[in-house]
Amino acid sequence: MKQKRKTYILIFLLVSCLFFSGSCGLDEYYVMDAPYVAYNIPSYSTTDYALKYFSFRTYESNMTEYTASDSSFRFLGTAVYYKIYKNYSTMASANSSISSLNSSTTYSSAAELMISDGYRQLGTSGGTITPLIAADGTDRTIIIRLTNYQSSSDFASKIYVAGSPLENDSGTTVVPMRVGNRYTFDFGRTSSSTYNAIPTSDDTDDDVSGSFSTNYDNIYFVDMYAVAVGRDTTYTTYYSHVLHLGAVPIDTTTEDN
Repeated sequence: MKQKRKTYILIFLLVSCLFFSGSCGLDEYYVMDAPYVAYNIPSYSTTDYALKYFSFRTYESNMTEYTASDSSFRFLGTAVYYKIYKNYSTMASANSSISSLNSSTTYSSAAELMISDGYRQLGTSGGTITPLIAADGTDRTIIIRLTNYQSSSDFASKIYVAGSPLENDSGTTVVPMRVGNRYTFDFGRTSSSTYNAIPTSDDTDDDVSGSFSTNYDNIYFVDMYAVAVGRDTTYTTYYSHVLHLGAVPIDTTTEDN
């Protein structure tokens, strides 16, 4: 009788485990590959305007299993996050902390720290696009230039995807904007204009951090990351490891910054 009782108990546990799969260690965790290469990585000391842009490649070609309409998980695309720093040392410290989690087996941990530390999704002149680069199953080169230089079309603010300007759902070409899509990154260009407002470290500008670095008064540093984003049927968001894209300095005392 004891042997039969043990058998019944084992069967009951197995059935229960199948029925309540989430409580028996069968939770699913979805892994996405991060954007895997940055072609141009500007730094806080970059002075050559020709190099003041971000360029990277998305990694989508191996995620076809996550794009089927009947999939329990959907790969949404590649998001771009930024944060404005007044102090490059503060920025470097944040980069180090995020980088330390980028090799974690908990893939989302670096992105979650980045977001909790105040990084915001890059806005556009045509409204919020989330994620910025929607998935289409192909690996594509992305080029982002935040500011305008003189009146040169070569050095104009832009977002290019596989060689073409990014468009919103209405077919309008868009350029980078700060979170909320109200302000540009041209801090020194007609700075009295609200559209090109100089950032402030207050509650209205939650994408700004710190106080100015010694010898870098009036210079802001815009730091950027790219990350693959997906979502399951419960609307839980998953992130890949992050790719650091670099940082550009923006001098508010000059129009050509």
